[in-house]
Amino acid sequence: MAAYTCLLFATVVDTVTSIWVYVARDMPLSIIAQVMYLPGAMSLAFVDYVSAFLWQIIGRQSFYTSVIFSGMAIVMTYVLVYGCVGLGVSLGWAVKTKPAPLPARNPVSITGFLRAAGEEIGWRCYLLPCLMAYFTPQIALLISGIAWGFFHVAVMILLTKKLKTEHPVRTIVVQCLSCVISAFPHGWLAIKASYSMWPSTLLHCWWNSLNPRVLGSIYTNTPGTYCGPQWKINGEGLSGCIIMLPVALFICLELNQVVY
Repeated sequence: MAAYTCLLFATVVDTVTSIWVYVARDMPLSIIAQVMYLPGAMSLAFVDYVSAFLWQIIGRQSFYTSVIFSGMAIVMTYVLVYGCVGLGVSLGWAVKTKPAPLPARNPVSITGFLRAAGEEIGWRCYLLPCLMAYFTPQIALLISGIAWGFFHVAVMILLTKKLKTEHPVRTIVVQCLSCVISAFPHGWLAIKASYSMWPSTLLHCWWNSLNPRVLGSIYTNTPGTYCGPQWKINGEGLSGCIIMLPVALFICLELNQVVY
């Protein structure tokens, strides 16, 4: 498998995603969100041995590390989200309001987990180890993060246009950048668990529940427990970029200590 195969996968997934979002542009968001399954589904077409890949993603060879880092993923989610809360409140960007109505609380669910797994299997279980074979861990994480960031751009363009979001360009840029940076903790968990899907999927799934519940949704531009400009206060906004940047730098330093 050559390095261009990794980049081809990222390019194909992002291109097909953009086409899907355009075709489904007038459909409900729940239909558009089905694109989250695409990276994982398409990875099966790129792997050499599907059975070996399936054993890898379920963590057959990394049971104990998968369990340990899955627990760490959940803790990390709370640390990152409430780090954004602390930053937003201290800077006057975020103000606490009444809790969001029950239907908007986005609880952790089987569907949410499966959608998160759809992304993580593609980006962290296939693309990242593919890149790690040819690049340093830091470069591999950066490239995978860029691919993951662009994966979100089409839907962000669509939603900011539909919802007439204030400062749409800023919102799209910071959301994309937050994905690039957050690929480092997601990828670090995957590396530590030998590329099983569990830790990074739990981080992704818990994040998709906790972040909108506390800080609102940058996608639908709706508030959570704290309100303020979504492009600033959200965990996938400027606050998220600021909070996750030192985490990403620490991960880069930590990975320098280990030979992969």
